[in-house]
Amino acid sequence: MKVLSFIIPAYNSQAFLEKCLNSMLVPDLLDKLEIIVVDDGSTDATAAIAGDFHARYPDTVRLIRQENKGHGGALNTGCAAARGTYLKVIDADDWVLTESLSRFVELLERCSSDVVLTHHHTIDIGTGEFKAWRSYPPEFGKAYGFDEIMASWKSFDRSLTFHGITYRTEFYRKHGIRLSEHVFYEDHEYAAYPCCLARTVTPFDLFVYMYRIGDVNQSVSDANRCRRIGHTAAVLDKMAAEYARIPPSPGRDYAAMKIQGLLLSYLTTALLACPDRGEGRRLARARMEACRQTVPQAADLAKKQYLVFSAMNRLRLGSKTWERILRSRLYNRLRGNHSFT
Repeated sequence: MKVLSFIIPAYNSQAFLEKCLNSMLVPDLLDKLEIIVVDDGSTDATAAIAGDFHARYPDTVRLIRQENKGHGGALNTGCAAARGTYLKVIDADDWVLTESLSRFVELLERCSSDVVLTHHHTIDIGTGEFKAWRSYPPEFGKAYGFDEIMASWKSFDRSLTFHGITYRTEFYRKHGIRLSEHVFYEDHEYAAYPCCLARTVTPFDLFVYMYRIGDVNQSVSDANRCRRIGHTAAVLDKMAAEYARIPPSPGRDYAAMKIQGLLLSYLTTALLACPDRGEGRRLARARMEACRQTVPQAADLAKKQYLVFSAMNRLRLGSKTWERILRSRLYNRLRGNHSFT
């Protein structure tokens, strides 16, 4: 019986895939793990590397090849094929904390929640900075409803992310949406839906995901965010459409909070990162107006930040300045944020 399916969307990932796979292959767990590499139309040796691992571990590692559909298309394929009780997505240029896997599988074997949360690390390959993203629930291992989570948001929010979420496979397939294909940033969809429909969410005091950042080629770099701001808009529109289908509930409030998070990313890009300041202001105004029409709750949550970013835009202050503010002790003390140590 496979307890956990790792889904690895992989596109031209030959430089990273071997490290990712090796981090998961714990000898004592091979009969409980399923590792699905979805080769999304790669033109390098990605498929050959995954095929070699499949040959060595035929009952654990699977390779699915498809024409390029983007990150979301690869996730759709992998999640549809998963046979484990739970599924977790790991990007091919990231890896898992090997020493945590035995404990993670043990906890999952005893769990029945729709969603499981774990901690993750970010590792900046440019600066070497290491951050610990963790949750702070009143009690680990307890099943929480979204009424409790929304009442204590900052106790949970850093793990309610693409990197922190593990889904019960049956639940995901029953309620999950088809993630947007051929766009970036659809991981925000994945962290919102179907998570917002979960009956229970259980956080574990365990680090699992190792998230590599700081690469200028990554989708989260300023240059790429500016170039792909239309992708962010498309994902926001998709999330707003899904939000409209959810009846009033704490889960709907959670979906609005996740939309607000991506909206802030859009506003940061438009107002602080785009070289054309006037065009950035135009894009930001239009997006805020669109959000007021579709998800007014998210627009209200983002209003103060929008005003701050607009002022920074006119003062010609950019994203680097905002990053320094976010890192400051004073800002985090005023916001009541936990440290990253």
